[in-house]
Amino acid sequence: MSEHPKVSVIVPIYKVEKYLRQCVDSIIAQTLDDIEIILVDDGSPDACPAMVDAYAAQDPRVVAIHQPNGGYGKAVNIGIAAARAPYIGIVESDDWIEPDMYEKLYKRAIDAKADVVKCMFWKYNSCVRGKKRNVLYTEPVADLRDAPDAVFKATEWEPILIHMPSIWSCLYETELLRAVPFIETAGATYQDLPFMMEILACARRISIVKEPLLHYRVEPDQNSSGCAVGKQAMATLDMSCLANEVMQRYHLLPKHKEAWGFHLFNANIWAYVRILPQYKEKFCAGFRLQLRPFFQDASFTWKYFSPAERCVALRIVAETPSEKEWVAHQENLARDKANAEYPNLLRRYRLAKLKTFFSWGKSRAVKQRQTKMLHEQVRACRALMKKHYY
Repeated sequence: MSEHPKVSVIVPIYKVEKYLRQCVDSIIAQTLDDIEIILVDDGSPDACPAMVDAYAAQDPRVVAIHQPNGGYGKAVNIGIAAARAPYIGIVESDDWIEPDMYEKLYKRAIDAKADVVKCMFWKYNSCVRGKKRNVLYTEPVADLRDAPDAVFKATEWEPILIHMPSIWSCLYETELLRAVPFIETAGATYQDLPFMMEILACARRISIVKEPLLHYRVEPDQNSSGCAVGKQAMATLDMSCLANEVMQRYHLLPKHKEAWGFHLFNANIWAYVRILPQYKEKFCAGFRLQLRPFFQDASFTWKYFSPAERCVALRIVAETPSEKEWVAHQENLARDKANAEYPNLLRRYRLAKLKTFFSWGKSRAVKQRQTKMLHEQVRACRALMKKHYY
């Protein structure tokens, strides 16, 4: 192993023996050979510790670290402290990466003198058949393909504050990571939200590699916060509060309140939908507290919310009878508008789909994006018309 690796890749590991080999093998196979691979066994009770030691014995670039179970955040921080390279990447132990991921991210970091480089990724679910098993992750209002080609700050391209934190799709300057320690709580409990918000707030030069280089696994049997439905899902409220404090501390509010209000909604709505019935009322109360400041702000325009999302947010926030009556009126207005727009929107979507079928090359890629956006609008209209938002 080189005494001066270019990139240190940290892999926090806990109860992932089913996926670990695919993950680590994909890192070992990187075309950027001069890397350090730090495998942090967080007291995993399965075969993972033995697998970690086996990798360290086979490849001198692999560093094996074993610790009593202390949670995802502690494992990441231990990896950061051990890293020797000027740049650090973090890979989830149930994901895997493309062979040239770190070569491309490192080259961009050097060429652009960036302190954070972020790439796109696929969402992978083996329980789904066909082409939908591995799909490109995009967000309608925060599509990384729309980011500036030059380096930027978070305040210069606001949608980056909306995008899923996806800390594992980035390459970070080591000094920056050591200045922003990962929150240490038991388990994997959405610590990536306040962490990424602070990274974005501190970063002076952010660059986007506009191609997917990582496969993000989303499956029902995973040991991750994204699959939590009980007490663990309640932690998203605490992490959202911490992220809100970060936004205030770095004076990103109120200028970027439209983006942050939408991110808070998105960060919590899926936990709210999934959470077990016995926790739902308590979760809703905390969710309401976080959304009310935006509801009470007359200058908040709900810029990034679709009509259906706005209706859901208003329902959660409304407390008094008069507020609930006003929200019901707003829903009726949105539904009437959806009914009026739906026929024309559906025709536009079908025409766009047809044009995409008969196009090729770059033109096809552009038309595919346009078709997808129209499809999202059609779905939003249907949701309003059927009163079935989530």
